[in-house]
Amino acid sequence: MKPLLKSIFLVILPFTVNGLTQAQEAEPAADEEVFEYNVGEVNYLTGEGFDIGGFIFPELFLNATGGLLEPGTAATDLATTEHDPQNEVGIQIIEVHLDINFQDVITGAVYGAGFQGEDEWEANLEEAYLHYHLNDWIAIGGGQFLNAFGFQAEKHVHQWEFINQNLINSRMLNEGELITQGGEAIIQLPNDSGELTIGGGGVRTHAHDHGHDEEDEHGHEDEDDHEIGHGHEEEEEHGHHDEEEEHHLEADDANFRSWVASADASFILPFDETATVSASVATGENGFGRQTWAYGAGVEKIWGAHDHGNGPEFCLGAVMLRTEFIGRHIGIEDDEGDRFNANDYGFSTALFYGLTDTTTVSIRHDWVSDLYELELEDRHRISPAVTTFLDKGQRVQARLQYDYNHSDSFGSEHAAWLQFQIQWGGHGGHHHHH
Repeated sequence: MKPLLKSIFLVILPFTVNGLTQAQEAEPAADEEVFEYNVGEVNYLTGEGFDIGGFIFPELFLNATGGLLEPGTAATDLATTEHDPQNEVGIQIIEVHLDINFQDVITGAVYGAGFQGEDEWEANLEEAYLHYHLNDWIAIGGGQFLNAFGFQAEKHVHQWEFINQNLINSRMLNEGELITQGGEAIIQLPNDSGELTIGGGGVRTHAHDHGHDEEDEHGHEDEDDHEIGHGHEEEEEHGHHDEEEEHHLEADDANFRSWVASADASFILPFDETATVSASVATGENGFGRQTWAYGAGVEKIWGAHDHGNGPEFCLGAVMLRTEFIGRHIGIEDDEGDRFNANDYGFSTALFYGLTDTTTVSIRHDWVSDLYELELEDRHRISPAVTTFLDKGQRVQARLQYDYNHSDSFGSEHAAWLQFQIQWGGHGGHHHHH
């Protein structure tokens, strides 16, 4: 594995060094010109400036990802969501966005995603919503949307800072995407000091969440079982075919299944505009017919931020620390009608450094606790990464990431990933408009 890893580094290093040289030679004004957009100018090759009717702004993202894994390990053994890499080499995801903005009064988005699964391609409509802005500080609306919960839950895959989803989000929040069909209100706090989002409605589970009979027929694990690697493979293959086998609780049933109500608040600290804290709570009916409560808190702090006209932003020389906690309280009813409660929780912490305006080095540590009642183990993952843009317009991004995974069932697993992301439409780089 070492010679191949060395080859990958030799591929990405020239682009990183070139980006560093360009950033050192560029004048300060040139940094802002990269993100400057003149109304009426359209570049059809990159899609910048393209719109439909002046209020619909399309974007397309393609993520191609390849990995080096331990012998005998499949990408799905390490994945915890359907948007994580599913193959050693393949298209991780294709995202189509239609962002809507009608005179800043009606805004919204339509978001569809297609990805190359282990055996076949899948496609989902994940968001389709509208907001009506009553004034400068409150908006109401609804449709199908990603429910606000902390720093990560609303991010689409192209906005992730790492190749795979945070473990706490995939464990606690329906594979990291709490897709809600209902309504929400977004309230801007006084003096632009933060935002409060209140939402609720029905829960749309992921398209691959089939009934147990179909899962057993095809021999697939529940998605939550990915979190414990190979631990339940034998049980999935044999357990349901033996009528004498004792029934066990499904970990997936701890997720929100019927309805959910939530509140999420983010605050910019009054004494430090580069520090943001978040607090979130959600409750709803789970697959056991009882109630699950999820709760979270986090903090994000930037040092050495620069202002390109949109407030302090992470770029050259900046350091950003983000840490987030999510836990949940699960009401359970087993096949015998007995009721009891269970709890699990975890942390995700990431540190970022701006090597240049176009290159970032980062490291993340994820941990989720065990949940004995649902046969879920504790798991650690450490992920250093380097991310860089390969073109002047910042529409082609490369990311190299290493994962160290550890749990009792699969021991220690090592994986290295190389991802390329291509963007069409919108604004390139970290400053894309949505």
